[in-house]
Amino acid sequence: MSYHAPTPLQDAAPRLIDHPQLQGRQLGELGELVARTREFSRRTLRPRALELDRIADKDPGHFAWDIAAEGGKLGLLNLVLPKASGGDSDQVCTRSALVIEEVAAGCGGMATLFGAHALGITPLLVGGPAHWQGPLREVADSASSDRPLIMACAITEPTAGTDVEHHVHVRTAKLVSRATKVKGGYRLNGVKHFISNGNVAKWITVIMPEDPTRPYETTLAFLVDGDSEGFAVTKVEHKMGQRSSPAAELTFNDVFVPDDRVIGQPGDGTPMIAAVLAGSRPVVGGIGTGIARGAYERLLEWLENDPSAAGLLERQQVQIALAKMHEAIHVSRQAYLDAATAFDQASMGKLFTHRLVKLYRTLPRGISGAAPATKQLRSDFTRRRFFQLMDREVGDRGLSQSLGLSSMSKARGADTAMWVTGMALEIAGLASGELRAELEKCMRDAKLCQIYEGTNQLNRLEAFEALVANRDMHVLEDVVTSMKTPANGRLKGAA
Repeated sequence: MSYHAPTPLQDAAPRLIDHPQLQGRQLGELGELVARTREFSRRTLRPRALELDRIADKDPGHFAWDIAAEGGKLGLLNLVLPKASGGDSDQVCTRSALVIEEVAAGCGGMATLFGAHALGITPLLVGGPAHWQGPLREVADSASSDRPLIMACAITEPTAGTDVEHHVHVRTAKLVSRATKVKGGYRLNGVKHFISNGNVAKWITVIMPEDPTRPYETTLAFLVDGDSEGFAVTKVEHKMGQRSSPAAELTFNDVFVPDDRVIGQPGDGTPMIAAVLAGSRPVVGGIGTGIARGAYERLLEWLENDPSAAGLLERQQVQIALAKMHEAIHVSRQAYLDAATAFDQASMGKLFTHRLVKLYRTLPRGISGAAPATKQLRSDFTRRRFFQLMDREVGDRGLSQSLGLSSMSKARGADTAMWVTGMALEIAGLASGELRAELEKCMRDAKLCQIYEGTNQLNRLEAFEALVANRDMHVLEDVVTSMKTPANGRLKGAA
């Protein structure tokens, strides 16, 4: 397809897509949740942001359990759970990105803490209904307790970072971790690096290949209990920014994962990573937007109220700078909302509202979580049907488009955060007291947004491939094709 082919209106403006979950009562409830989160951020997070940063500078493994619990009671630990998994809404990406922006305006690190928990949940959702009960229900049920169960997602390794998050570059990634099939499950060996929440997570979704020299064809996902024998937290990083969200090195020494905690089959990991990132990168765009907004709001309050800033707000160059900051934040928000809408309405979110999923949701919990239902949901037949459904309802075009928009929103939000925090520091100067320390923290927090969830360079390559060159990934097609027998081309096990 030509790079300059006309763009359909729905692709150019995803928020024009009909958003059936955001009508009337649902929209009002989302607005109320955003307002409550804004108050939580203003009342709890912002006053403690510098304190938490300084504590974690001395103790990188520190985890603010009291804030996690308070956020859990507000609903911040169940943001990505659709109704079928005990959540409140099916528009999981839009909801998460908007709410996390509010958290990030108070503290970028705490936004990543809640965001990394959601990231740990997402592979289970993408893995299909077989994984929507059991541990995931335990996590959902604990969210309102004083000691909620925290999740993490482990993809990157010491020698393989951004490249493992790209469907082409993963083929040459220097992976060393390996999952070995044994009777009743798998044994995991290796090291995962820079894992947010890794040192406190009860459950960790681990992405690992059977053959590290063939990760595209052999990667799959596992749900690992943080108390498993052979699992260890071997290091917690001393970070420059977002310190209130600890990042850990995790070591797997012959860790056994039973079959009922294996997510998919070898090769399923590649489309899973693409789908997970399509849903998580708009949230990172929200984090960047929130950090930028937090710096902007702090600066504006100082300009309006602090005697040491007298006269600055009347200067036209300051007014122009503030207008440009407001403009950048607004455009950044539109980018992540477009990406989130596309995910919820034109991509993976379509599966959460599919009629078969709605039927599953009507089953009493005692039936849907019982052994016969669980056995059927974990069968190869159900896996095949789920991938067929994903391929038919979303397809590689829909997934590629969603990932392209999500990657663009992530890069835009991260760059906005860096630019706005830098401009705020320039206006405030060196004599702005405590504000200076707050803005410096905002800038340190912003830098990480350009690095995690794939560097901005990789994200823009994703955007180029999907949105400029109109290339599809073919990851769903490859999985569905692998299920066919060479003899007759029919799906294995099909009637």
